[in-house]
Amino acid sequence: MDGHGADLDSLPYIDKEYDDPAIRSQVLEMIQEEMGRMSPPVIPRSTSLFKNSELLRKEYERVKSGRPLPPFDIDRYKLEAPKEANIDEWQWASDNAASQLEHQNIRLVNLELLQQFGANAWKLSNFQKERMLAVIENATDGYKRTGVDLNKARKYEQVEAGVKLRDLESRWEEGVRQCIEIQVANCQLLAEISKLENGTANST
Repeated sequence: MDGHGADLDSLPYIDKEYDDPAIRSQVLEMIQEEMGRMSPPVIPRSTSLFKNSELLRKEYERVKSGRPLPPFDIDRYKLEAPKEANIDEWQWASDNAASQLEHQNIRLVNLELLQQFGANAWKLSNFQKERMLAVIENATDGYKRTGVDLNKARKYEQVEAGVKLRDLESRWEEGVRQCIEIQVANCQLLAEISKLENGTANST
């Protein structure tokens, strides 16, 4: 293994050594040792959010600091008579009443539009969401089938490779056994030759 990565040669459908608790423990120890040599990830100390929106940035700081949400201002929705009898106060009260009246008119218009078009808009929205759901479900099913087919192909390839590996392993073991037998036979022949040579030397 070098500093940039590792060459993986794994056949999970064939290799069963990991099922052994002792092997599993050894593998986990090696993983922990390797992780200890890895460099820690670089995490930025600070990140500035909402650079382009002062309103969102202030709200984020409020939530971050745990400050409560400011109370809702309802004074502008009140229709109260001016406390002082002057033109400015009455002008403000008149403008406020006009804005409240316009607000109520807009609410009535919205209710009429909702009554006229709300049901169809709701049905259309539900239809669009159902179509989106159907598309997502079809895509999910396609990905699942692709994954199943990929795993089947991997298993088939690994089973075929396992047959070849077992055949090669058997041939290697047979070759090693024959080499050992030849070495043993050579040792026996050398011993017999040495014995014959010693006997010949003694007879002369």
